[in-house]
This record gives sequence, structure tokens and C-alpha cells, in this order.
Amino acid sequence: MSNVNRKTTVLIVGATGYIGKAVVAEAVRQGHDVIAVTRSRQNDRWFEGAEVVLADVSDPASMETAFSRKVDVVISCLATRSGLPKDFDDIDYKATLNVLDVAQKHGTGKFILLSAICVRKPELPLQLAKLKMEDALMRSGIDYTIVRPTAYFWVFDSQTKMIAKGKPAYVVGGGEQSRHNPISREDLAGFMVGSIGNSERSNRIFVLGGPEVPGNIITYRDALSMVFASLGREPKIVNIPTWLFIALLRIVGFVGLFSRRVGRFSGFLNVVHYYLVNDMRAPGYGSMTLQQHLMDTTRDTQS
Repeated sequence: MSNVNRKTTVLIVGATGYIGKAVVAEAVRQGHDVIAVTRSRQNDRWFEGAEVVLADVSDPASMETAFSRKVDVVISCLATRSGLPKDFDDIDYKATLNVLDVAQKHGTGKFILLSAICVRKPELPLQLAKLKMEDALMRSGIDYTIVRPTAYFWVFDSQTKMIAKGKPAYVVGGGEQSRHNPISREDLAGFMVGSIGNSERSNRIFVLGGPEVPGNIITYRDALSMVFASLGREPKIVNIPTWLFIALLRIVGFVGLFSRRVGRFSGFLNVVHYYLVNDMRAPGYGSMTLQQHLMDTTRDTQS
């Protein structure tokens, strides 16, 4: 049987995450033969048009089942949600490396990796785990594309939900220590899936942000002001002194040595602090701005 007209088979791990779901949808939209790897059948509703395969990315034998047929491209959106140093290493590095090893064993020709812009200035376990995976991928010999996006819109969505309930927003210091041009998950997914078959993106690393326009080059305080404006409310922003936040980081970090739950919170706070004090501007891509996203989200919520 001829393979001339065979679709490109794309296997996506981390498919149930915020970015992963958008990548699956975009790969289906672009006409690829899509396999979404997940741990539970309960997630089927998210993956219309894709084949859902149950597998554990941490288990090589389990991952073998996901490669029961020829896979041309793997897209990894794997990322831990726990905030614990060990979990960063276990998921962002070891589990992702496991997927790469199985893919190469089965002759997959391309691996697209979702990394993060923050690896440019590594200080946290999250960044070190991602850098190790980037290095392993580049040394593997497989054709690769590594994407390091800046902040996503969901960073501000959680604050939007609180503000919509009448609660104030919070910033550390003045909330103006750094600038971002956040990127929508749809634009990011479009870039990642668009890297399939694109020779100009072969064996390269891309740092990626959203549109570099006035409504999308913003400080954290700017973003919160946009949230209040989209909801038609007067801004209520509470400033947390920087010294107090740093003291909290140290206290929570110490307690976290003895409590997994507190340790997860400590990891989260450290990532928040990092993004608050380090600029995350990146070369612009896509069309959706945070301002437009907030307007659309508010309209959908109120309709």
C-alpha cells in the first residue's frame, strides 16, 4: 500500500495541560493524524478528532503502547504542576527524556519540545530540569525544535476570577519590576504545530512572545489594571512590601522541607517571585494580545 498520501502522525504528551490541549486542537485543525497521550479516559472530551492513548510517560513499557503504529513527530508539552524540585526533575526531565528514548527506538523523525523563557537565567529547579532536557534533546541526533515561550495568559486568568468576585488584586513591591509580552496558548500552539515539516525551524531554539504592541508589552501591574478595566471595575490593588514577600519565601521554604504541601506552595511562590523581578520580553509572534483576551473572556463570562 502506498504511503504517498499518508498524513503525518503526531503524538502529543502533556496533552491534558493548558498548552497541551491547545496543541492537540491545532494539530487536528491542521489535518494531522493526532495521538493524544493521557492517563485517563475521562479526558476524551478534550480531544475531538484525535486518537486517545492511555500511557504513563514515566514508564517506558507503558509508553511503548503509544507507539504501536508509526509516529512521525512527537510534541512534548510535559510540565509538572507540583512545584517540588524532585517533581520538576522527574517530569520535566526524566519523563520527557523517557518519551524521547522510546520515540527514537521506534524511528520517530522529529521531536518538538515546549521549554520556557526562564531557562535563560537559571536559578530554580524548574529551569535546571528544563535545561537538562534541552541538552539531552540536542545531543540525541533527532531533528528537534525547542520553543521557549514567555508568560501565558492563564497567569492572569486566576486573578481575573478573584477580581470578578469582588476581591482585590495583589502585587509585590510596585508590580512594575519587569515587562512581559505574554503569548496566547492558541498562538503558541500554532507555532509549535507549524514547526512540523518546516526546515527553517529544524534543529533550532526559538524564544517566543506574544505581539509586541502597546497593549501587550506590560508590567504585572499593567495587566491587573487591564483585568479591572475589562470587568468595568475600579482598580483595587494591594501592594505587598518586597521585604515581607522575601521573608515569606524563606519561612515557607524552611517549613516546606518537612511538608510536601507547603513545599509545593514554596515552589510556586519562588516561580512567582522570579517572574515578577525578571524581564520576560521575547520576539513577538501571533496576533492575540492580553487585552483582547481579557475582553473576550469577560464577554463570554457575562453572556
